[in-house]
Amino acid sequence: MRKDPNRYWWVSLLLVPGTAFGFWYFQQKMFPASDGGLGAVIGFLMGAFLAALFEDYVDQNPK
Repeated sequence: MRKDPNRYWWVSLLLVPGTAFGFWYFQQKMFPASDGGLGAVIGFLMGAFLAALFEDYVDQNPK
């Protein structure tokens, strides 16, 4: 019996908002006059990319 390929469904729920918040926080600390919107957008896109990359890796390398 193979393992469930959807066993890491929660990683995307943590990775995307976590990277968005991290980039937003970084921009807030580096540039206090900005609202951090650009950092949040870049973090969201980076998190979505990393989540897709991780899901592809899990799909391609079952144990």
